[in-house]
Amino acid sequence: MRYLITSFLAVLFFTQQHAIASDTNEAQMKTSEIVKINKFFDAYMAKYNHYLATKEFNEVPYLYNDTIMVMSSSVVPYTIESSAFYDRTQSFLDNLQKQGVQRVGWVDVNVHIIDKNLALASNTAARFLESGDEFNRVGVTYFMRKNDDGWRITSFTVHSPSGVVAL
Repeated sequence: MRYLITSFLAVLFFTQQHAIASDTNEAQMKTSEIVKINKFFDAYMAKYNHYLATKEFNEVPYLYNDTIMVMSSSVVPYTIESSAFYDRTQSFLDNLQKQGVQRVGWVDVNVHIIDKNLALASNTAARFLESGDEFNRVGVTYFMRKNDDGWRITSFTVHSPSGVVAL
C-alpha cells in the first residue's frame, strides 16, 4: 500500500511539474510574440512616417495579409487585396498631409495573443501637425495572423479612441 501511495504521489508531482513548465513555456512564447508585434507596429508607423516625409512608400515591412477585411462605423465591411490597399493607404496619407498632418504615432499598443499564430491588437494612433500639436486621435483594432514571414494584419476596424480595448 505504501508503494502505491508513493507511486501515486510521484506521478502527481511530475504531472504537476510538467503542467507548470508548460504554462511557463506558453507565457514565455506569448511574451516573445507580443514583443515581435510591438516591433511590427513600430515598423508600421515608421513606414507611414517615411511616406509622409518623402512620398516614397517602401515595400518592406510588409504589413498586410494578401487579402484583408476593412470596416468602420462609416464604411460597410469590404475585402481588398493588399496591393490595392497600399494604393489607398498612400491616398489616405496624402489626404492627411493636405490637412497639415506631418507625423503619426502610437499613443498605445495593446496586444493579446489569442492562439499560437493569432493575435488581437487594439491601438490608439495620434496625428501631429508640423508645429508638433496633436491634430487628432483615432482607435484602430486589428486581427493578426502569423505566417512563415512573421505577423500580418488580416482585418482591421477604425473607430473612436474610446473604443480601444486595453488587452
